[in-house]
Amino acid sequence: MNNPYFQFSGGIFAALLMLVALFFLFIFLPVSIVAEAFSKLGLTPAQGVLMLIAILVGRTVDLPVFTSERLVMVPKPRTMRFTVDEAGRHMQIEEDAINELKKQVFAVNVGGCILPFLLSLTFILSLHMSGHADGMYGWLGFAMVMVAGGCYAMTKANPYTGLRVPLIMPALMTFVSVYFFVPEPFRPVAAYVAGTMGTIIGGNLVPLLTPRIRNGVGTPLVSIGGAGTFGGVFVAGILAVLLA
Repeated sequence: MNNPYFQFSGGIFAALLMLVALFFLFIFLPVSIVAEAFSKLGLTPAQGVLMLIAILVGRTVDLPVFTSERLVMVPKPRTMRFTVDEAGRHMQIEEDAINELKKQVFAVNVGGCILPFLLSLTFILSLHMSGHADGMYGWLGFAMVMVAGGCYAMTKANPYTGLRVPLIMPALMTFVSVYFFVPEPFRPVAAYVAGTMGTIIGGNLVPLLTPRIRNGVGTPLVSIGGAGTFGGVFVAGILAVLLA
């Protein structure tokens, strides 16, 4: 029986066309969307792209801030080693997994918490210095409370993956609270600040301050703005600004 194989007979032009389409779909289009969102907040396209890169790279960096005395179980995978017996025969030995107790560490994620906070502060100060911030803080607080309350109600504590926030719901709640209630001049800034900081407050900070929810998290590293929350923070901040 011949081994199965794949053959592309569309020619070099079709192959190049497919590569261009993939580049447009997975790279150019997302970058353009992010650049457009940041342009509404006063950044240039180049600054928007740089911030996108910084946020995506920062997603991989967690800065520890507190080590709890609580011990959590860290499962170790089954290991396998090879040896040779007295007769010179190769043997395969499997060792059972051994669970290990570690102290739970709390950290903040650079791309999912620190950079959104700094950007939110920058956009607020920029609007304030331009003289167009009269009445903004009340609407900003209202939108943030709405998003934080909705995220808190939907956040689930998973013993193995940590706190989980539904991906699209923070963006949807941000859009509803900003588009229908916040005056138009404040919408872009309110959408980004409420979408990012509201998600972090309601999806991470308040649940971690709630003993019932915090005790349900069994991961050795609890990252604020990290896994389980980063997607909601990123999508809420970008999509809400575009829709607002």
